Amino acid sequence: MDIGIKKIQATLLLAISFPIIGVLSYLSGMNPVLGLIIHLVSIFLIMMLFSEKLETKAFLPFMLCYVFAQGNPVIYSEIKVRIFGLLAGGILIAIIYYLKHRKSDDSNAMNLQSIFRQLSKSPLRVEYAIKMAVGVSIGMLIGDLSHAQKGMWISLTIFSIMQPHFTHSKERVKHRLMGNLIGAAVFVVLFIMLPPQYSMLVTLALSYIYMFVVEYRIQMIFVTINALSAALVLFDYSVSIPMRISFIILGACIGIGISLINLKGLFARRGNASS
Repeated sequence: MDIGIKKIQATLLLAISFPIIGVLSYLSGMNPVLGLIIHLVSIFLIMMLFSEKLETKAFLPFMLCYVFAQGNPVIYSEIKVRIFGLLAGGILIAIIYYLKHRKSDDSNAMNLQSIFRQLSKSPLRVEYAIKMAVGVSIGMLIGDLSHAQKGMWISLTIFSIMQPHFTHSKERVKHRLMGNLIGAAVFVVLFIMLPPQYSMLVTLALSYIYMFVVEYRIQMIFVTINALSAALVLFDYSVSIPMRISFIILGACIGIGISLINLKGLFARRGNASS
C-alpha cells in the first residue's frame, strides 16, 4: 500500500508513529479532560498524515492501534513493554514498506511539510479528519467517564461507521446493527449450547474464516462473535450481549449525528475570506 508520501519520509513516519501512539494513549488516561484534548489532536493528525490517498484507507492500522491502546490501558510498570513492542512492530513495518517501494517513482508524492499547507485543496480530507477526531474522541470520553470495561466498543463503532460520504455511513450503520444482532444470536448457539471444550476450536476457526470475508455486513457477524467470546473473561454473556448492543447503538447515534454536520459551508467561507 502506497500512503502517498515520499518513501524515505513515509518509512520514518511508519517507524515512529506506533510508539508515539502508545505514549499518547497512555497520557490520555491520566485525566479525562487532558485525554479529550490528546484524542482530538492525535486522531486529526493520524487522519491527515495517512489519508493522502483516501481510497486506500492507509489510516486504518494507525487508528485501530490508537483505539485499542486507549481502550486497553496499561499501568506505568507495563508501559515500557508496550512502547517497545509498538516500536519493534513499527520498525518492521517500515522496513517492509521501504523494501516494497524503494524502486518506485515518488516524484509526485507529497512531502510531510506540504500536507498541512494544502488543507484548503483537500476539503473532503479535512472534513473527514475533523469529524473522525470529534466523533471518536466523544466515544472515548464517554467510555472514560463511565468507567465501562468495554467502552472501546463505542469508539470502535463510531470509527467504523463514519465514512467520507454520508450515504456510506448510513449503509454501515444498518449493516453493523444487523451484523451484531445476528452475531449475538450465533454466539449464543455456538458458545452456550455447545460443550465448553469446543469453544476454543470454534473461536480459532471463526478467526481464520474472517480473514477471507470481504463484505462488511458479514464481517460484523464474525467480529461480534469474537468480541463476545473475548468478553467472557470479564462478563457473563447475559451482561456482555446487552452491553455490546447498547454500546453499538450509542456509537451509531454519535457517528451519524457527527456525519450530519455540514462543514463545507465553513470551508467555503474560509476560501472566500482568503481570496
